[in-house]
Amino acid sequence: MTGPTAGALTGFTVLDLTQGLCGPYAAMRLADAGADVIKVEPPEVGDCARALPPFTDPSTGPSNDGAESAIFLALNRNKRSVAIDLDTHTGRYLVRRLAADADVVLEDLGPGRAEKLGLGHSRLKADNPDLITCSISAWGEQGPMRDLPGAELVVQAMAEYTRSLGRIGDAPIRLGADVANLNTAIFASQAVTAALFHRLRTGKGQRVAVSMLRVLLHMRGIMWAARSDPDFWGGFHLDHYVNPPEHGYEAADGRLFFGLRRASSEDFDRLMIDLGLVDHIADDRFGNFGRDAAPLGRHVEEAREVWEEAFRQRSVEELRTLIQSAGGDAVGFNDYPSLFEHPQIRALEVTTEIEHPTAGPVRTLRPVARMDASPASVRTPPPLLGQHTDEVLDTVGVDAAERAALRAAHVIA
Repeated sequence: MTGPTAGALTGFTVLDLTQGLCGPYAAMRLADAGADVIKVEPPEVGDCARALPPFTDPSTGPSNDGAESAIFLALNRNKRSVAIDLDTHTGRYLVRRLAADADVVLEDLGPGRAEKLGLGHSRLKADNPDLITCSISAWGEQGPMRDLPGAELVVQAMAEYTRSLGRIGDAPIRLGADVANLNTAIFASQAVTAALFHRLRTGKGQRVAVSMLRVLLHMRGIMWAARSDPDFWGGFHLDHYVNPPEHGYEAADGRLFFGLRRASSEDFDRLMIDLGLVDHIADDRFGNFGRDAAPLGRHVEEAREVWEEAFRQRSVEELRTLIQSAGGDAVGFNDYPSLFEHPQIRALEVTTEIEHPTAGPVRTLRPVARMDASPASVRTPPPLLGQHTDEVLDTVGVDAAERAALRAAHVIA
C-alpha cells in the first residue's frame, strides 16, 4: 500500500455495479478520494474489462495463475470485489442488502433495467431513504435512442466529435482518447460528490443520471457558441473546422509544436533575427508579431515552409529555447517512452507502483488533484475476481454457512 489512507470521501461506501471503462473509472475516482468501493462482478467472468487486451505476462508476477488485463488494472484500484450473480433472485437480494448499508450505488445496466431487476432507485430507497444512486447510459433516458446500446465510437460520431480531425471532405476520424467514456466518468463522479454534499446539508439522497451523449454535447458547447454568427468566420474556434491537421514543424532531430501568442514586437524581431529570417519581419503573412504565421494564425499554411527552412538547421531543444525566450510556446512531440522520461513529467511524480497478487509490481497513474488536507491516494491494487466476497457479505450478516450455500448454488464466487 502507498500513500495516506484518509481522503475527502473516507467513511462513505459506494456499491459499484458497473463494467467496462466509464462506470469503473467514475468509481475509481471516488475510491481514490477515500470511499470504500465495493465492486459487484458476475461470478464466472467478472467485469467485461478483465477480458480486454493487452494482458500482463503472468510469469513476471508472484503467481502464474493467469495474466491480467492492463485496462482492468488501470480502472479498478482501491476497490473490493464481490462476485454475485445478478441474474438470480438471491443475487439481487444480496445486492439490495449491500445497498441498504451503502451511501452511493453506481449502475450502467441500461435505461429501465435496474428497475426491472428490482435494483432501481425507488426500490433501493425503500430500504435506505438517504441513498444516492447514479445511472450511467450512452444516449440518455429519454428519446428514441434511449434503449439502444452505445459505445465510444458511435457516441463520438453522433456528437460530431469526429469532424474536428483530418481534412475537409475526407472521412471522419475518431479522437484517440476515449473522450466519451472517460469524461462521462468524470462528470458522474463530480455529480455524485455534489449529491453527497447536498445530502450532508439536507439529509436527503437523490437519483443522478449521466449520459455519454449529453457529456460530449456539453463539451462541444464552446464550438457551437463560436459558430452562432454564420457570417463571421474569424478566430480559432471556427478556423479549426477548415484548417488542415497540425503535424508540427520539422526540426533537425524531430518535430515540435510552437505558438507566439505572447510575443511582443521586440520579441518577434529578435526571434526572426536569431532564426535568420530577417527578410520576413515585414512580410504581411507574418503580421501581428508573427502570430498570423504561427499555428492558429490566418496564414499558417502559407508560412509553414518559411519556418521549416530555418527550423531544419536547429535541434528541437535549440528551437524550444529560442521560442520560449521570445515569449512563445514550444514543445517537442513525445512518444510514450520519451514522455515519461521528460523532466517535467518526472518532477510531477505522476506514476507510482503498487504490488498486485498475480501481476506483481504494477505502475499506475496517481490521482490528478493534489490536496493538502485530504489527499487522494493509491492504497490497494485492483482486486482479483471475488477476492472480497466473504469479508463484504459478512459485514451485512451473511454468515459462513449461508455463504457456503450460496457458493454451492453458484450465486456467489
